[in-house]
Amino acid sequence: MSSERLLKIRFAGRLIDLLGQQMYGGAVASVAELVANAWDADANKVDITIPIDVSEAGAEIIVRDYGIGMTFDELNKYYLHIGYERRVRGERTNGGRPVMGRKGIGKLAGFGIADNIVLTSIKDGHLVEFTLNHDELRKIHSAAESVIAVDRDESSDLPSGVIVTFKGLKLSRNFNIDNFRTSMARRFALGSEQMEIVVNNVPITKEGLLLEYRYPEGDGWQEETIPGFGQIKYWFGFLKNTITDSELRGISIFARDRVAQFTPFFFNLSGGINGQVALEYLTGQIKADLLDDQTDYIATDRQTVNWQFDKAPIFEEWGQVKIKGLCADWKRKHTQQNIDRFQHKLGELHLRIDRLSSLQEKKDITSALEKVAGIERITEEDFKVIANSMVSGFERESVKKVIQKINSASEDALPELTEAIKEWDIISAVSTAEVVLGKIEIIIQFQKHIDDRLPEKSGKGRLDMQSFVKQYPWLLGHQYEHLKEADIEHEHGLDKWIEEILNETNIEFKREDNKDGRRFDLLLLNNDYEIKVLELMRPGIPADYDHVNRLMRYVTRIEDAIESGSTEKYRKKTVSGLLIADDFAKDGSLSRIIQNNQNIIEAVQWKTLLQRVKGRYEEFFAMLKLKAPDDPRMKGIHQ
Repeated sequence: MSSERLLKIRFAGRLIDLLGQQMYGGAVASVAELVANAWDADANKVDITIPIDVSEAGAEIIVRDYGIGMTFDELNKYYLHIGYERRVRGERTNGGRPVMGRKGIGKLAGFGIADNIVLTSIKDGHLVEFTLNHDELRKIHSAAESVIAVDRDESSDLPSGVIVTFKGLKLSRNFNIDNFRTSMARRFALGSEQMEIVVNNVPITKEGLLLEYRYPEGDGWQEETIPGFGQIKYWFGFLKNTITDSELRGISIFARDRVAQFTPFFFNLSGGINGQVALEYLTGQIKADLLDDQTDYIATDRQTVNWQFDKAPIFEEWGQVKIKGLCADWKRKHTQQNIDRFQHKLGELHLRIDRLSSLQEKKDITSALEKVAGIERITEEDFKVIANSMVSGFERESVKKVIQKINSASEDALPELTEAIKEWDIISAVSTAEVVLGKIEIIIQFQKHIDDRLPEKSGKGRLDMQSFVKQYPWLLGHQYEHLKEADIEHEHGLDKWIEEILNETNIEFKREDNKDGRRFDLLLLNNDYEIKVLELMRPGIPADYDHVNRLMRYVTRIEDAIESGSTEKYRKKTVSGLLIADDFAKDGSLSRIIQNNQNIIEAVQWKTLLQRVKGRYEEFFAMLKLKAPDDPRMKGIHQ
């Protein structure tokens, strides 16, 4: 036996890297280890000080707890024993808290952010201080133990506790202090009444999340026993807006009030669930102390659970079923909420739907619109556009087929529904392109009339610019798209119009010479807040003072009538004039008069008006063609 060779296990200093800086990512994770130590020391408060500028000479991170502290012997026996299992001394602290620490290597986490870790411990009126230097520890090639020099070993009147100072910081970016507090708070399921954590003199608090739905309701936790796994507590919630912060999205799992599985996490759930979009709004927390009980099922860096342990499939399956149920419930609520929210939009279409030829058609279009309303990301404006187009195109067989596809799509078949909407979008684009192409043809006629210098006014039954503009008021600008020919007063005596329309007196009006004078060309009753008077000159004829003065007189006369005697519904309307003529620049003084009165009149040349409307509709037509350039229906539309 004495001649038998022996093998020896040795620990190199590089173990410091493997268990320290390479295992813990960033300052928050490193400091969180010290916060956990403070909890285990029965501290009621932890003070964390982080520098504003990490590159400044002498910048330090200081973590000070007000726990029971450690004596020289306790430091030697427990703290400096790398890998010492804390729970050998009991599952609970002297103060009755469940112990968080276990593995005995968290003290090395600081080497990920600093070259030196200075620890100062005060207990029973005595202070002990020493420094752990990263480079010195790495020089140890083979040793079971190594000597650490003591910097201070003396009496002290400081309160008991431990102060850890990270010196020689290896950080390249400054801290966002608010983000640091938030991230630290997310690593512990602790209330401030249990242990206060303060960062740069400001206590961290739990986030006041703006939740749309919460399970359970209120602020509490739901208890549940998972068969084959054990007891847990949880709360889940859906935010009102999409979660952009990755640390907040998904479920975080805690063991002994300390994070064991960090977010984003959804129990390894794959896609294809009903209400998939709901995952973008879902957050929550689970307390599962069984993960860190007799056996530790948590990775060393406290970022993830080891999902290979024997009970993991049970817990994982429970989580997947729970999340699927939550997402389906969110979709049901969100769909109903959309339907309720869009109901007034559907109400606007009620009369049009009611005029459809059969009861089945009415049911089909209503059902299809409700399904469209249930699409998770749809906005009210999108719904309005789709609803209008669906109802407008319902008589088209192609649109009916799309609606049948939408109605036959199952609740969880989002791709089918999306494909049906895509088909509708193409049909809608084709239909709109046909309408726009018709308007472009009218614009071509408009251009011909301008080139031919069509008179602004002709005899009865003959075409003129007044009649053409009245028939197609959208030629004047997009704000007049909604107007119909009947909305425009044409060739009406101004004073008579004031009496009959503004004053609503419906009397026979005659001048002293029995002639109905001061006739405006066109007067647009544009909207609830504006009256627009048009004065037209024949294309190619330069603008003159007579037309400008006449238009100004019409505008001011109507303004005066509104101020002095019109009915209440006109009192808030503004009045302005639009002169359409050519060659304003030929008379500089006339141009200045128009410029000085631009608050009440606007002047535009016929060719400028043409260029505006032509450019607008040609651009719109090109955009519609791009929606489905290869679709044969779109290819069949030629400009």
